[in-house]
Amino acid sequence: MPTTESEWRRKRKWLQPPMLRVYLRAAAMAILVGIAPSAASAQSPQDIAWCKGQDDPTTEQQIRGCTAAIEAAGSEGRDLALFYLRRAAAYLERQDFDSALHDFGEGLKLDANNAAAFFGRGIAYEGKGDPDRAISDYDAAIKLDPDHAKALSNRGAIYADQRAYERALEDNNRVVELQPDRSGSYVNRGLTYARRGDFGNALRDFDRAIALDAKSAIAHFNRGRVYFSQGEVDRAIEDYGAAIEIGPKHASAFESRGFAYLTRGQIDKAIADYDAALQLDAKRATALFGRGTAKLKKGDTSGADDIAAAKAIKPDIAKAFEDTGVK
Repeated sequence: MPTTESEWRRKRKWLQPPMLRVYLRAAAMAILVGIAPSAASAQSPQDIAWCKGQDDPTTEQQIRGCTAAIEAAGSEGRDLALFYLRRAAAYLERQDFDSALHDFGEGLKLDANNAAAFFGRGIAYEGKGDPDRAISDYDAAIKLDPDHAKALSNRGAIYADQRAYERALEDNNRVVELQPDRSGSYVNRGLTYARRGDFGNALRDFDRAIALDAKSAIAHFNRGRVYFSQGEVDRAIEDYGAAIEIGPKHASAFESRGFAYLTRGQIDKAIADYDAALQLDAKRATALFGRGTAKLKKGDTSGADDIAAAKAIKPDIAKAFEDTGVK
């Protein structure tokens, strides 16, 4: 795993906090919060209740309820738009991005000044791998609601993906201004700093995030990445361990700690963590290669099988390890 700043930015992925990346239930709920209740009627009160998210419906029940409300006579204008937008949010939760895009579009035809709808459609475009259209919709949401922290956060994350770090930081800073007591605001900005190679500011933001929420697994994990990049391997292992203990379990945390153990020569611990990572993601090439390397260090020839499997998934995987000094 790379340790120089340029290699770190180029080859390693940081864990993102919720908002698409893709914690879609939280996203869908955030959209629904931004959609005011409707007084429209339909043939079945249960359909309306499910569409509004009442009575704890399943995603399928919510879609069915909204569909019935849309198809029933008597709804038009903004009332009809709200049914489309609620169904779109349910489709988002199901990761049916095409259907979500359709419904957000229909809703916006009826209610063109709905910031929540533009935000939701931006999430759907991200899910479809279309960041430019996502940015355009986040722009629209922010124009309608300049304090839309979630749209600012998502747009900033895309800018960081595109290495437009100054634009990303403008959005990150605005989110911190709007939500100075929210841990995730500092995690997002810390991620941008880290990806830019500004590890000092990244570390300060992750520290602040953990001070606000000691149970933020994402903050611990990414602070561990910064510590590792600076050669503070023991502190990195401690933070990876905190992230794993807090949960939810994530293959990246086990793999990163496994690699840290590998650099320390703690081979059995490295193999145990790689095993855990691969239980969560069996096709994770870097974990397979790392486990194979660790096994070979123990004289276990089955490590060659892991390395072969890793190369079959990612033919250039060996390059990721060449600059680390781990052989």
